[in-house]
Amino acid sequence: MLASAQERRQLFYWLKRISSYTAWHRVLEFYRAWASISEKSVGVANDRGWLRLYENGKVVGGVPTGRKVCDVKGDQYDEYTGSALGESGLVRIFQGLAHAEEGVRRLRLGDKRVFQYNAHGEFVMADRTKSYWDTLLDRIEIGENTIDQEHTPHWDEFCFALMQLSDVWAECSPDVIEPRRLDAASYTFFNDYLKAELQAMVFPTPLPDVPDPIEHTLVASGTTTPYSGIWEPVDIPKRKGLQLFTKPSPPEGPLALAGTMAYLHAGSPAPNCAAYGKAQGTPTTWRLLWRDDRYEDGSIPEEESGYVFQQPDPTRVAPEPEELRGGIRVWSDEPCPYPGVWQCLDDLTLGPQTVAFSVPMPRLQGRRVSWRLMRGV
Repeated sequence: MLASAQERRQLFYWLKRISSYTAWHRVLEFYRAWASISEKSVGVANDRGWLRLYENGKVVGGVPTGRKVCDVKGDQYDEYTGSALGESGLVRIFQGLAHAEEGVRRLRLGDKRVFQYNAHGEFVMADRTKSYWDTLLDRIEIGENTIDQEHTPHWDEFCFALMQLSDVWAECSPDVIEPRRLDAASYTFFNDYLKAELQAMVFPTPLPDVPDPIEHTLVASGTTTPYSGIWEPVDIPKRKGLQLFTKPSPPEGPLALAGTMAYLHAGSPAPNCAAYGKAQGTPTTWRLLWRDDRYEDGSIPEEESGYVFQQPDPTRVAPEPEELRGGIRVWSDEPCPYPGVWQCLDDLTLGPQTVAFSVPMPRLQGRRVSWRLMRGV
């Protein structure tokens, strides 16, 4: 299934868009939002004494369950539960964020190696922590895994931020980030699904034409790609006669299309062309349409100011922040766990009271009462 002339223009524009600095700087902002709510969750859990602490391989802090458990040696110790994130989980999330930030920084300088699956591949490394939590959330949803959600503050907000990040990541990464297996076929494959996806996207009018270089730059499957950029599979005419001792001359004139254009990476083996029913695709010759030298001169192309993205899902409703759901309740004399406006539940006629963090919650006419957080400050 080959794309029409209009669909080729759409494919070319789309591949430029999802490999752009603008796209990945946008992804980074969602990664930062997820890391921020993760840090907030761990901070609140720590303030409430809900972080699980470890000593010599045993849990020695968090929320006690009142039960005893045994280690592999048969020694008994108290069982604790607590935040599903924890300090180690937060560290890993910030490590992933650091890779995403470095990837965007280097991409802004024109370094396209950040998309590769090797030591330069910052986005591959940034994806590892995100993918871990994506998988864990799926397993929690089907009941395969459980967490102590009650003692994981801002859990709904954490999940929402992760889903938003996963949406924007999935919009850009599959057709740009290099796969783990370098012998895999090109991921970009024009079929009914991609055709429908293109129809749902927003493109400028008129769409720029696909470049048609005068000289052919060709690379065969399995050989090293000389430039990062957008390449397209083509049919090479069979040469007539024997050419045992002479180097074959490059083909001239237009070349017939043999598949779907894709973003290939300099220094990596050119992949096979994706083919229906063939997991490894089919060997092909790729022709360079456009060499990606963006940002090398320090500028961002004007075209990027008009990029429109489809994700995250606009119908997904953000959860109400935990501070505004009245979910935090404490008694008089207990340290205020969150700065904000609190309502006395034992006397609703009493006006809301603003209490600072760690200050003992007030009494009502000398007696202990229950307070509920109405909103943070």
